[in-house]
Amino acid sequence: MFNIREDFNCCKTVSCRNFGINKSDDYIYKSKRLGYLAVECKACGSHPPWVNNQIIENILKEKLAFHFARKISHCTHCYQYFFFNEKNEAQLHGFTAAGTQRLKCKNCQRVYSVGKHKNIDAIKQVLQTIIDKVDTSAAIKQTGLSARLYYFYLEKLSLLLTNYSRLKEQGVVQRDYIALQTEGKVVHLDHKRGFYALFTAEADSGYILLQTSNITQQKLTKQDTYHSTENTVIKDGYSSNVENEINQRYQQTMQRKHFEKLLVGELKPINRCSLINPARLSYVHFSMLRAFIYKTEHYRHYIELESSIRAAALMSAYPEIKTEKAEIYYYLPFANSKETLINKKAGWWGDRWSSFESGAYSAITKNLQSSPPFDLKDTEYLNRYFAYLKGSLNKGLNSINTLANFSEIHRVLFNFCETNKGKSPAMQFALADKPYTAQELLEEAIVLNENLPQKD
Repeated sequence: MFNIREDFNCCKTVSCRNFGINKSDDYIYKSKRLGYLAVECKACGSHPPWVNNQIIENILKEKLAFHFARKISHCTHCYQYFFFNEKNEAQLHGFTAAGTQRLKCKNCQRVYSVGKHKNIDAIKQVLQTIIDKVDTSAAIKQTGLSARLYYFYLEKLSLLLTNYSRLKEQGVVQRDYIALQTEGKVVHLDHKRGFYALFTAEADSGYILLQTSNITQQKLTKQDTYHSTENTVIKDGYSSNVENEINQRYQQTMQRKHFEKLLVGELKPINRCSLINPARLSYVHFSMLRAFIYKTEHYRHYIELESSIRAAALMSAYPEIKTEKAEIYYYLPFANSKETLINKKAGWWGDRWSSFESGAYSAITKNLQSSPPFDLKDTEYLNRYFAYLKGSLNKGLNSINTLANFSEIHRVLFNFCETNKGKSPAMQFALADKPYTAQELLEEAIVLNENLPQKD
């Protein structure tokens, strides 16, 4: 198990002596000097917005339970999450009345079983309705299942595919180096409902590792609840050169109440849920990304030019930044640029921008400000997935569990079944040796789950 940061109220200016340090004598907590609640750092003059650590912790637990929980394999008490907990050992412990092998965890002494899935045909039917993009009400009629059973098997399908992908990922990410790429997107649903989500791919393959929405069932304070019709999303400036585009984006950021005040227009929450402010979601998302980096010797993270996620990216990577094992970059895709930037200064932080083949980049981490290496091969990976998700997701969904299950199913189907230039993202990430059909993938997920080692 590794540590996840619990206190985000600190200086987030990389060049400051207080960067990432909690409880400095230089801080004025809950300062309102600039008109919003902040941590005022007297050493560098920055005012990062105040973060409600308890709400971040609560939502993090909620999101971890969905994205990483081991619900159908191994002891769920002490081997609770993929990546986050060390694997437990177990011994055979008789059989259930139904003949399923029971296991006893050597760590916590609890008895559990890893049962076989029943009624596989119903799960396959549900998958086929998703492939065919059948509306949910029509899908229920087509399968002949009751509404309750349809959603029951939808969750089983989601669990099988998620379990399959996480087991595969867990073996691959234990490497010396990994690169990540993160962007935020707004997903619109029917009746003005929708959500903001952060998407992260492995940067060399386009394999989608994590997607986190700002939908939550946690109780939020008024300050942390998203309820706005205003839109402060950075818009394309349609500039003729990349330097003007960069400057226009920084100018748009300066028009916000503060740098992290990202507003994405009118979004109504789905039934019995709330929407957390996008900047707060970023702390949850980037905290979970530590699952993919904590065993690497060195990693790079490429993030879109959006200040609301900058602080969270830096806080997540703080231990690695201090030991010079992490490199954090802004990037801005810009086609057919006719100019070359070399360490061009821009923005409040004095970010220095340089050109690369598909646009421009800036090294955010201090030790890289001179002439950092940059190797983002494809800036369109996340756009391709987002286009796929928008075209596949049922816009009439109004349940957090159903929406989460559909989104996760599509994440896995995209990774293993969709191809670009003949290869799926899973092939590029060395998780598969061929592109799968959706039904082939389900068959393999079932086989893998039923043939997990019964004892270690």
